[in-house]
Amino acid sequence: MKKKSYVVIVFLMTCIVLSACKKMDLTYEQFVVPGGIIYTAKVVSPVVHGGRNRVRISWPRSIDPTIVKARVFWNFNSDSVEVNVPSSGDSVSVNIDHLPAQPYSFVIKTYDNNGHTSVPTEALGIVYGDIYQAVLLNRPVLSGVMAPITGLVTIQWGIANVNNGGAYAGAIATEVSYLNTSGNQVTKRIGINVVATVLSDFKADGTIYSTRTLYVPPLGIDTFYTDFNNKQISRKLSKSAWTATADSQQLTGLLPAGGPAAYAIDGDINTFWHTTYPSTTVIYPHWLVIDLKSQVNIGVLELVYRQNIFNSFTDFLVDGSLDGINWTTYGAYVFLGVNTPQSFPILGSPKVRYVRIYATKGPTVYAHIAEVSLYGY
Repeated sequence: MKKKSYVVIVFLMTCIVLSACKKMDLTYEQFVVPGGIIYTAKVVSPVVHGGRNRVRISWPRSIDPTIVKARVFWNFNSDSVEVNVPSSGDSVSVNIDHLPAQPYSFVIKTYDNNGHTSVPTEALGIVYGDIYQAVLLNRPVLSGVMAPITGLVTIQWGIANVNNGGAYAGAIATEVSYLNTSGNQVTKRIGINVVATVLSDFKADGTIYSTRTLYVPPLGIDTFYTDFNNKQISRKLSKSAWTATADSQQLTGLLPAGGPAAYAIDGDINTFWHTTYPSTTVIYPHWLVIDLKSQVNIGVLELVYRQNIFNSFTDFLVDGSLDGINWTTYGAYVFLGVNTPQSFPILGSPKVRYVRIYATKGPTVYAHIAEVSLYGY
């Protein structure tokens, strides 16, 4: 009797479970797609190339032979563009124009002829425009000097913003525009790694040249240009009215070739200014001040070492003043022990009347200079 009751209980429980399963099947039957969902292959490794109010999006063409087109969505899917996918080739690309300058999130899907689609792929990128243009910096010009005899113009370039400025980097070249010896306006493109440019055809009485810098932003497809910036050519200034003073000078012991401060501006590299000699009390800093007698813009300081005596100062500052009392420092430099002239650009070509060479360090307590020249306008 017990065995019969057990069989009945099992039968009833089985019926209950089967009934529950049947109801569950009825519940989910409406969501089942006959044959399963078919997806096309998704886009892999898309790249967004930003340009001026446009982008170019590219990705490797899939090996899925059923794909015939793709669609790119942006602005939260409110805008889109359709792209035909070729049956051959290595890549697929699309240009999207007339976009406001800003960061974008693009979503890409592929499709076959039956309307089956892929899972979406996101691609991030930046569209550039006036804001990017406005913050680009012209490559610095350290100096632009015309040689007094040959008329050659040498432009010394500063460091351009090639790859250290984040989204606003990307300098690729510089252009210089000027009047040549035939009176024609010419523009030459200079490589971004060139540190000095020599112009052999600059108009002899020319005074102005202009520079601008070309940029292509990271992953960019368009070139942006800074505005042309006018620069004044520096020429060697006459020393005829100059006077010189110093913190000390040896007026007797080193004559006739050396001693007085005035010997540093007499146009003769075989004479020289020298601090008090011999001396154990007059030590660094030493200074030499040139009074130009009028206000000029200075672009380059040129120094010549005392010939074949290489124990003068090494480290020095260049200061300028309009009144000889209030001084501005324009740069720190190193004076090398060589016989040939050494040029030191003065960035910004400041207007001064007085120039001070302020020596702070050297191998001995003495300082000496054979000749001081200035280039300016």
